Amino acid sequence: MSTAALAAHDAPHNPPKLAIFGMTMFLASEAMLFAGLIGGYVVLRLSSPAWPPSPEYPKLPILLTGINTVFLIASSFTYHFAEGAVKKGKKGLFWLGVTVLLGSLFLAIQAYEWTHLHHEGLWFNKGGVYGSSFFLLTGFHGAHVAIGVLMILFAFFRQLGGAYTAQNHTYLILAGMYWHFVDVVWIFLYSVLYLI
Repeated sequence: MSTAALAAHDAPHNPPKLAIFGMTMFLASEAMLFAGLIGGYVVLRLSSPAWPPSPEYPKLPILLTGINTVFLIASSFTYHFAEGAVKKGKKGLFWLGVTVLLGSLFLAIQAYEWTHLHHEGLWFNKGGVYGSSFFLLTGFHGAHVAIGVLMILFAFFRQLGGAYTAQNHTYLILAGMYWHFVDVVWIFLYSVLYLI
């Protein structure tokens, strides 16, 4: 192998700037979409004399969702560890697998929460703007988490064959940007929907 080839092989990874820019623009548009939805929710909530509008609606499970929030935040750390492992020349499969597990656990607990609320009488078409706005926001976010889990699962299976190296892991960087964005959005949603 020539000296130039060795130098290129050992050079630090510089992801394509266009790919990073594209993902940044996509996430900016997603941020505006979530900001519009959250803003609409805040307007509806502030215009209501009481929230929830009726005492017959079930209370949201703050503790269970708080634990679920910890799982999602932890998944950002495990994904970061996976990226770090790949940058050090390792596969990072363990951390990718843990991230998929935590993301899936978040979705499973959210599905349980939705089922519980449905049995308690709160659903998209029940509870007026209280029910519809809650399920719209959590469902929209849940869809984003599901997409993120699929992206990371795709990376996991590709990495079984050694697709990503310290010199070539652009997909992991882009998927990580998306995953961390989804986690940050959930912190806002949890605060607005459950805590405030």
